[in-house]
Amino acid sequence: MDNKITPGEIVVMAAGAVALIASFLPFYKQETFNAELETVDKNFSAWSSDFPFLFPVATLIAIFAVVAGLLVVLTKFANVDLSRGFLGFGFTQLLLALGFFSAILALAYLIQDKGTTDTGFGYWLLLIAALASIVGAVLIRNERGATGTV
Repeated sequence: MDNKITPGEIVVMAAGAVALIASFLPFYKQETFNAELETVDKNFSAWSSDFPFLFPVATLIAIFAVVAGLLVVLTKFANVDLSRGFLGFGFTQLLLALGFFSAILALAYLIQDKGTTDTGFGYWLLLIAALASIVGAVLIRNERGATGTV
């Protein structure tokens, strides 16, 4: 197996790392008032179960991107052979599916009615990571398709 890292693999690995970090940053922010009528900011990460509809669905965005990145890391640095695929799916098909579902979930949160909350910095990083994951998977598919190693 060739250990040369391609641009698509770099994008998927970076997207997985960014998604992992971003999942702990504020996904949603909410401004409320306490008893003294002072504003209090509440932040909810993708792992927060305090806000409805975040856990476990929002965590899947990060989980899918991280798993895609880990698959690339395992094939490149741990010499794990996934050329035969997993559960009937080829390696590139797995990356495409993980990136696709991560991107679809992130985009769904973009159009969802958030009520009195705003999207936080963590959400925007997760959206970028999810989109980068699907772009990287398409790049890998094209790179491997060109060399015949799909």
